[in-house]
Amino acid sequence: MPTDKLIGTTIGPYEILEKIGQGGMAEVYKGRHCELQRLVAIKFLGVHLKDDEQLTQRFKREARAIAALRHPNIVMVHDFGVSDHGHYMVMEYIEGADLRREMIRRSAAKQPYTSDEILNLATQIASALDYAHNQGVIHRDVKPGNIFVNPNGQAILGDFGLVMLRDRISQMTLGSAFGTPEYIAPEQAMDSRAAVPQSDIYALGGIVYELVTGQLPFEADSPLSLALKHVSEEPTPPRKFNPTLPPAVETVILRALAKAPEERYATAQAFVEALRQAWKRPAAPTTSATPVRDDTIPPPPYSPILDTGPLSMPGPPISQPASPLKQAPPAAPPPTIPPAPAQSSLAAPLPAKKRRGPWRAMILLLFLTALGGVGYAGYLSGAFPFLQPPEPPTAIPTATASPTPTLATVTTEGTPLTIASTGDIATPSPTITPEAATETPTPTPTATATPTPTDTPTPTPSPTATPTPQPTPTPTLAPGEVMTRTVDGMVMRFIPAGMFLMGAPDSDPEARAHEKPQHEVTLSAYWMDQTEVTTDQYKLCVAAGACDAPYTKTAYDNPANGNHPMVLLSWEEAAAYCQWVGEQTGWDAHLPSEAQWEKAASWDPISNSKRLYPWGDELDKSHVAVSGRTSPVGSYPTGASAYGILDMAGNVWEWVYDWYNKDYYKTQNLPPDPTGPEKGTNRVFRGGSFESWSKPERELRVTYREIGAPASVTNRPAKGPNLGFRCAVSGERLP
Repeated sequence: MPTDKLIGTTIGPYEILEKIGQGGMAEVYKGRHCELQRLVAIKFLGVHLKDDEQLTQRFKREARAIAALRHPNIVMVHDFGVSDHGHYMVMEYIEGADLRREMIRRSAAKQPYTSDEILNLATQIASALDYAHNQGVIHRDVKPGNIFVNPNGQAILGDFGLVMLRDRISQMTLGSAFGTPEYIAPEQAMDSRAAVPQSDIYALGGIVYELVTGQLPFEADSPLSLALKHVSEEPTPPRKFNPTLPPAVETVILRALAKAPEERYATAQAFVEALRQAWKRPAAPTTSATPVRDDTIPPPPYSPILDTGPLSMPGPPISQPASPLKQAPPAAPPPTIPPAPAQSSLAAPLPAKKRRGPWRAMILLLFLTALGGVGYAGYLSGAFPFLQPPEPPTAIPTATASPTPTLATVTTEGTPLTIASTGDIATPSPTITPEAATETPTPTPTATATPTPTDTPTPTPSPTATPTPQPTPTPTLAPGEVMTRTVDGMVMRFIPAGMFLMGAPDSDPEARAHEKPQHEVTLSAYWMDQTEVTTDQYKLCVAAGACDAPYTKTAYDNPANGNHPMVLLSWEEAAAYCQWVGEQTGWDAHLPSEAQWEKAASWDPISNSKRLYPWGDELDKSHVAVSGRTSPVGSYPTGASAYGILDMAGNVWEWVYDWYNKDYYKTQNLPPDPTGPEKGTNRVFRGGSFESWSKPERELRVTYREIGAPASVTNRPAKGPNLGFRCAVSGERLP
């Protein structure tokens, strides 16, 4: 067997370890960054193309665009370049297997996917697609082989890195059509340059169709015939294969597979939310009690050029079982606020079909004939080795995916008001300067911390960080590891147990007296929300009857604010949301204690040192939202803390659990997992806001503290357009 000359060599800082995939146009190698000792996947694109200057420039432009994508459900691109072996792209290395292999394994084991599993998978991929579409990137080849499921159950959409480039090459060498015939949208089958975001939604609809039926929407004896069916025929109704499927679900899937892009859903998340709502409805009576599935059908063609096996990203360590309330989308519009008028009824019947199939098929057939068998027909008919199926895959562990939120950048008008402002504030209350605050204890039963979490939720969630005793698997979770909770789609980051330094050092000239002295605090393991809770997420709690809508709804009712922090809430209203999360998941969810908030914002677990700002020790306004209005959550990824948590400086202040006492830091021998004074007249909020632009050196520091009165103390509680919140969950391995 010939020896691969690349193995053992280096490309830039990367050592080539082994080949892990090969196709007609690309080769994929497992590599390692020599200095960082980080495993990577390196994809090379044809050595014969490296001297094409126009292609090289196009590659660089498109690779930069792909490398800018940062989303938990998209494979991350680290580097790109040109070598003697051709153009290459360096991506993260994912442990696990792709969804195609998992589907084959589940089919062989006769383990059909449940509705919860399908919704979780679809939600994650929809989140990735909507994010990419908002960045101007269309995938063009969404299929199970491009969806990787890591051992932690996180679904990650791959092959963004070369899809557009490979599309350009296909136009020059193979014809004008590009995509995988089992899932290709009609307009894309005609010409991949006609692909739109709804083309990716069509492919996702095909994947969901296959997951619920065990069959493809179309089957044919040749790839060319299959592509023609996408153009000219309607798919077989999925209930023919699965009679127990609710009719509403069938309607939603068929709408995603509509021939015309404008007849499909406006966004991928709108499609998934329609599925979610349809599955909540009672199923109509059927003549069969069990689905009709053919588990003996061969898998669709598998492309090693796209389905390269291991490629990786940390994901949720445990996938939580979903309940109706746990199936909410991350940051997509909630059921009552569709992203476009066409989605006002998410499970509405399909619009009347326009009879456009025959002429589409004729045009496609004439086009293929003109190519003389070299273009699309040659591409699809097996003339290229990357269309041949692989060796039967080995079994892999079942992994249930969880959703992640869409981080689309949306601008909206904001009102630069402080908490002391009136105007667009329901019940304004002045921000109280901590040193001037009255500290006369006022017992408030609903606000007292519960020493130990219980199975029965209390009216006010407890921020205790003591986890419920449970077995801890090996290895332990890494700092900053990702987990997505299904109830609201919030991404959480793991904070390991241990000691950190809380408060400001005496050397900090900006520190006020109540930030001192700096002292050691020991915390148990917990999870912190990666961003502030958004307006759309809060609406899920309102819809469930567990949260109150704000009195002032100008911003709340504006769809453009859906991915902005939820504001204009009292401490009690913020706490009620976290309590709702706990009730739906069985976790100890609560507003973070001051100590939990400050550790997540300030502590570097690698160097065991404290940062002055979440991102480091130097003030840099490019890392933080101080623009005079709220920004969509996660808009400043470079401002992340060492644990990967975003927006812990700027954007909006954040309520924490603790009562305020100006001398509390002077308390000797604080117990582990402190939750602040037992009572008080004001609660603490942290992190600065979009208004901190005037004094960022003081207010954006991780130790800075502000306070406001809760509703339990006054009928004019502190709330404003620059005050939000996030939740924490105590424990390591959550039940």
